[in-house]
Amino acid sequence: MVRRDGAEIRKERMEELARFIQRSLRNSEAISLSITIKSFAYQHGLRPERVMEYLEILEGLGQFTIDREHDLIKKVKISNE
Repeated sequence: MVRRDGAEIRKERMEELARFIQRSLRNSEAISLSITIKSFAYQHGLRPERVMEYLEILEGLGQFTIDREHDLIKKVKISNE
């Protein structure tokens, strides 16, 4: 039986958002934060605040970095120490 409660739907949305961002970052070093928020909010009927919450969770997991000052989502830089 497939679980379809709120937590599962939330997880699926975050996974979809993460896939979208990773796909977009394959082709460039950075993407627009504001456009990403607006497009995902539009596609899923979410408030922009909720999308930003998802982005902050994904950033905390190390999937990408958010540069609020320049309105960008960037690839994670891997340092060779």
